[in-house]
Amino acid sequence: MESDPNHLRDPYKPVEDNVDPPDLECAICFCQFNNVFNTPKVLQCKHTFCLECLARMNVKSTQPDTIQCPLCRAYTPLPDLGLPKLANDSTVLSYLPAAMQHVYSIRFNRNKGKLQVKRVPSSAPALTQTVSQSLDVGNPAGLEGPHGDGARERSLLITILRTPLCKAFIMSLVAILTVILTITIIITNKKN
Repeated sequence: MESDPNHLRDPYKPVEDNVDPPDLECAICFCQFNNVFNTPKVLQCKHTFCLECLARMNVKSTQPDTIQCPLCRAYTPLPDLGLPKLANDSTVLSYLPAAMQHVYSIRFNRNKGKLQVKRVPSSAPALTQTVSQSLDVGNPAGLEGPHGDGARERSLLITILRTPLCKAFIMSLVAILTVILTITIIITNKKN
């Protein structure tokens, strides 16, 4: 390719001009990738998502040893050492600021639904030191509440009871029952 003096090169773009830059945000949560909980992780199908979203998916999955890609539905087996050991997307990381290209060591405790930074070195940039050391990603599948499925069923019932249509139905039912009870009392009193 000839050099065009009017063409200014983007310092953040690789030398290959025919390659589009990768998306720098997760396709699930639309958060910008970083080097802590939103580390770009690449699945076997070559789709990239942040560690936090993959952890949220895994914690709700009935198959804890695999991740199903939300785009193409292909399964990726998880490494023996867990979800954080999935391959980082080095292309995406190369587009992040230099201070964010070092990925911190993260531990994932699926049973507690937590991502946790193992340790942040004192030499880390100030922004990284202010990031929370752990992140709650939800309760594992089957343990939605302190009482398992019963708590989920109660919350579903409460949600249904709070809908306007259900409220109107209950109020109508109470009014009809009140009228029937009143008529029954009047008829019973007339017979006596």
